[in-house]
Amino acid sequence: MRTARVERLLRLIRALQSSRPSTADDLAKLLGVSRRTVFRDLGLLAHVGVPTSFDRATRRYAVEKSLMLPPVALTHAEALALMLATRYAAPQFVPDHAAAAAAGMKIESALPAAIRDHCGLLARRVEIRQSPASDNASIAGAFETLQAALAEQAVVEARYDSYYEGQVLDLVLQPYQLAYMHRGWYLIAFSERHQEKRTFKVERFLQIKKLARRFTMDRRFSLDDYLGYAWNMIRGDQRYHVKIRFLKKVAANVDEIVWHKTQRTVCQDDGSLLFEVDVDGVREIAWWVLGYGDQAQVLEPPELRKIVAGHVKRMSSYYGANGRGGAG
Repeated sequence: MRTARVERLLRLIRALQSSRPSTADDLAKLLGVSRRTVFRDLGLLAHVGVPTSFDRATRRYAVEKSLMLPPVALTHAEALALMLATRYAAPQFVPDHAAAAAAGMKIESALPAAIRDHCGLLARRVEIRQSPASDNASIAGAFETLQAALAEQAVVEARYDSYYEGQVLDLVLQPYQLAYMHRGWYLIAFSERHQEKRTFKVERFLQIKKLARRFTMDRRFSLDDYLGYAWNMIRGDQRYHVKIRFLKKVAANVDEIVWHKTQRTVCQDDGSLLFEVDVDGVREIAWWVLGYGDQAQVLEPPELRKIVAGHVKRMSSYYGANGRGGAG
């Protein structure tokens, strides 16, 4: 939602919360918009959980105060953090965008005017450009079902479009953890079909239903232990010590980011960077290395060098020495 519209909706909420209810004409004049825009904004507020009442006799609108938050004591820093989180971070990570928007508007409308105006000005001067990610809005239904199953330790029955197995699977799952990883939401669950814990991308569930049957969760389970030393989220069967030399052009960029919990870096006299990490499996990290093109040189292990070399060879065949190669 655009910042200008957020600001207008907050002004609308404050007007509706005032001791004097307003007509549509009053609200249009206050906001500097048409009556049609006012009605559209009122509809949006109702959609995200901020209901309004309408007195047919006086034709005036007011907000249902019993459903709003009471005033909260927040510092400028706390208020600004909440504004940024609900305006920018929430749509990226929360599947129910409407709930996130409603929460943000309710919190902002309950702030003291001085803090609200101060933080609103700063929020307009700050923008967060998110990395490409899955469309979380499409998984809201499945996400809600899984949340309920996690809370109740309930078994779920699902149809899952498995990319790995190349077919649609009918599964009975015992949900252990929902996790936002690598640009999307994933479920870690014990699959009764596979008799092991597996990772499932939530957006690939075609159908999902919470059953009455309960299960006993392994209390020793933790996401860190499950993922081990995976580069991202795919844990291999063997641990490798990886050593990569990044040339000067990208060295600083690589060094300023914490890519993995085991990474060690050493800057070289020529401006290059030696990057070392211990990972379970090397296929995921191979794609990361390839993203740096000729600015990354794999020194160890031989298995990773072989994988990267294979990709480079195939890429070379696509383009050819004269730049006119084909896929064949």
